[in-house]
Amino acid sequence: MKKITTYLFSMMLLFSFAIIPVYALDGQNVNFDLHSIVYDDGEAIDSVVLKTSNLEIDHSKITKDMFKVHATGTTVYSSQLENEFFGPNSQSGLEHLGSYKDEEREVESVEEKNGNIILHLVTNKETKGKNTLDFTANSKTLKGCNSLLNIKYTITLNEGLPLKDGSELSNIQFLQNEKIINEEIDKFSAGESNGLKYQFYTPNNANDGNKHPLIVWFHGGGESGFRGLHYNNLSQLKANRGAVALASDEAQNIFNGAYVLAPQTPHEWSENIDDATKLINNIIKNNNIDSNRIYSYGCSAGGYMALDMVVHNPNLFAAVVSTCPAIDQQNIKTYGEGRIITDEEIKSINIPTWVIQAKDDTTVKYEESALRVYTLLKDKGAILTTYETGGHSSWIHTAKNEPANNGEHLWQWTAKQSLNDEIKTPVENTIKNEPVKKTSAVKTGDTNHVYLYVVTGSISMAVMAEYIHNKNKKSITK
Repeated sequence: MKKITTYLFSMMLLFSFAIIPVYALDGQNVNFDLHSIVYDDGEAIDSVVLKTSNLEIDHSKITKDMFKVHATGTTVYSSQLENEFFGPNSQSGLEHLGSYKDEEREVESVEEKNGNIILHLVTNKETKGKNTLDFTANSKTLKGCNSLLNIKYTITLNEGLPLKDGSELSNIQFLQNEKIINEEIDKFSAGESNGLKYQFYTPNNANDGNKHPLIVWFHGGGESGFRGLHYNNLSQLKANRGAVALASDEAQNIFNGAYVLAPQTPHEWSENIDDATKLINNIIKNNNIDSNRIYSYGCSAGGYMALDMVVHNPNLFAAVVSTCPAIDQQNIKTYGEGRIITDEEIKSINIPTWVIQAKDDTTVKYEESALRVYTLLKDKGAILTTYETGGHSSWIHTAKNEPANNGEHLWQWTAKQSLNDEIKTPVENTIKNEPVKKTSAVKTGDTNHVYLYVVTGSISMAVMAEYIHNKNKKSITK
């Protein structure tokens, strides 16, 4: 009888262990990562990676209709800051224009990679709940900036996930990992110098024994810190593709490896001329940078800064590319007191200059900005690219390397410039604004997880073995 009891317990143990992979997984947690891309209109969550590599999923039966995805983006500010800066009765009167709650994200397609399930989300200009930045602004003064959002995704199943053994796994709780994965942004490292925050990209071939150029990207006013409130050292990478595009494989191939520096002003660029100059000199000192090939790039308020830095540092830069520079009267005091760049100062610029802007830009007046710079510098070889339409987003073309002069595109032209080069002949290049092509890419990741059913099975076996041992021991004692 004792042998029969032992045999039965042993069979029960083996049977319980055998069915654990099918049933013990029901009700478990599955982590997931949010992946993003910086699109023309800012960073957006474009895919979700479900960490299912430890499950025996039958991926041939997975469909996009199995999943429901909802997104919520809320303010990062404390209640104290909310009362101080936001609302009609606050000192700044700012409003949250980019937050959202429980927006459904449409799943465009599904993919399997390394055992994980990738949900590719519909991401276009009309998509709600895609953005990672909240534009906060005062509707009366038009002052405002991009700030970070707390992003929370909720994933549920419309039907169970099919397993290879023919069963289904339905009772799953999906848990979001904290970090948003953006491979373009992750190429940069954060730093701070004299109170000025910055992001810095080091080319892959930085240590090949050669000196490499440095491109400095000055962001627009919407990416500033707004008196420290938005000073996150990320908006200058997330709000548009200016800086990240210069660190792309395409740009790096053209420049044969270039450092990219993207500082962020706490408030107003004109307050940081000296700080930015010291930062650049420090970056040059501590990296393998060709001091004859440093380029000043910027858009909007950053286009203003790109020019003003050249005015204040006539021997530092080899070329300047200024897109829709906010040097017109209506913008010079948008965020602070500003500083007017005089005609004489613009005329003092003696390096290759390329200005870019759309004629229908209502935020920065074309005649007072790009056209003005070109008119004052055309005798020195300045280049002007004018788009008929596009509004205040002409930096999209700069970030796509679309501006061209005599068949040579912007980045290729920049890469050739070096201090002491002769000034080129003047050219005005007026082209029609073409539809912007959508960038599409898939970013995925993978991590190894502890197999839950193995752990559970081992524990179950140990408990049952101990029970049988004690049972036999008692029988022998009797």
